[in-house]
Amino acid sequence: MWELIIDGATDGLRNMAIDAGLLDEVESSPGTRTIVRFYGWRTPTISLGRNQKIENAVDVDYCRKSGIDIVHRPTGGRAVLHDDELTYAVVSNDMESFGGTIYGNYKRVSEALCLGYNRLGVPAVLAPDTRKAVPLSNGGDPPCFLSPSRYELIVEGRKIAGSAQRRVRRSFLQHGSMPITCNRKALAGASRLGDASSLEQEMAGVAEFLSHRPSLEQLRNAFIRAFQDYFSIEFVL
Repeated sequence: MWELIIDGATDGLRNMAIDAGLLDEVESSPGTRTIVRFYGWRTPTISLGRNQKIENAVDVDYCRKSGIDIVHRPTGGRAVLHDDELTYAVVSNDMESFGGTIYGNYKRVSEALCLGYNRLGVPAVLAPDTRKAVPLSNGGDPPCFLSPSRYELIVEGRKIAGSAQRRVRRSFLQHGSMPITCNRKALAGASRLGDASSLEQEMAGVAEFLSHRPSLEQLRNAFIRAFQDYFSIEFVL
């Protein structure tokens, strides 16, 4: 069974609690089950990988002064600034549809998302390999969008979706940020990059490749149809 959840914008703690709760729910389900959730963020929020230390990943004072919340994800990865974006989450125990490995899961989800981007007119492709970010001179953790991982989505070499995953015994959660526009200055300040020039080269929002800014509804509907067509399924609301 494939279930669809469409949520509005809420705070970071609640968003992450919902995703973690869905993973627990699917893991305990006796039957095959997949949930796809789309959602937003009430205020600009930096999410950190579950094992990241706050002091290594963000400038807490900058975030506080700039009105940026900080939250840990239940998944791994590095810092992401959630602001003007659509966020997705896929939670499943269906290994036949998604494969039984991290990269297998990533590839299948990314191919569905890529179909949605392409139908919007965005020439997204899957990154063939992981490109490691150059370590920061201050010893901090570089943000997620500074480099793509294998099978993440890029356009003209720039990352347009940043994803992270957690696998448990029978199930996985993968969620990710799909920016419409990018506040590179805020991300550079929050992650202590110094300036935003590297982010200009490495990340992009979907609006940069379209003649007009898409609405959240247009984006969401494109990805819903893409999931349905790619996996040959119908969602249950």
